[in-house]
Amino acid sequence: MTSSPYRVIAFSGSLRTGSSNTALLHMARRLAPTALDIEIIDWIVDLPWMNPDLESDPPPVVQRWWDTVRTADAVLIALPEYNWSPSPLAKNAIDWATRPVPDRSITGRVVALMTSASRSGGSNAQGPLTTILGLLGATVAEEPPVQLALVADRINADGTTSDPEIERLVTAKLEAVVAALAAR
Repeated sequence: MTSSPYRVIAFSGSLRTGSSNTALLHMARRLAPTALDIEIIDWIVDLPWMNPDLESDPPPVVQRWWDTVRTADAVLIALPEYNWSPSPLAKNAIDWATRPVPDRSITGRVVALMTSASRSGGSNAQGPLTTILGLLGATVAEEPPVQLALVADRINADGTTSDPEIERLVTAKLEAVVAALAAR
């Protein structure tokens, strides 16, 4: 019996041209096992700032985001760390995915975080998001952590690298997503 691959939506929390976080998503899509079908969402920048006043009559892009998250099995987020916290772009997309309160689109999804930042590797961005997402009903595939420091010159925009350790970490994270999805 053949089963369909799990649908994974992925987005970058970085707006920077040549972002190593965006490159990580391309790497993940390239390295994805056959059990995962990864779609990179590049339009989260169009989401307005999260505002509860917009929930009752959401703009089309917000409704599109809710529908996209609800139809995904998993969400893969690659984000930088800004001032010891998640980037505003990533946090805004996550905040919208936690709405509306009675029917949060993120609830029941498997979420995996990857960070690439200067010296810290983004570890400070992952902790708060892991807590928030877990409290709101998502299953966070925490292990193994992908927290890469100073890798911008080792990851190409298309997601290729000459560093096998980076590929090993991303592959292990994707295997953790498959395991978390299978365990649901």
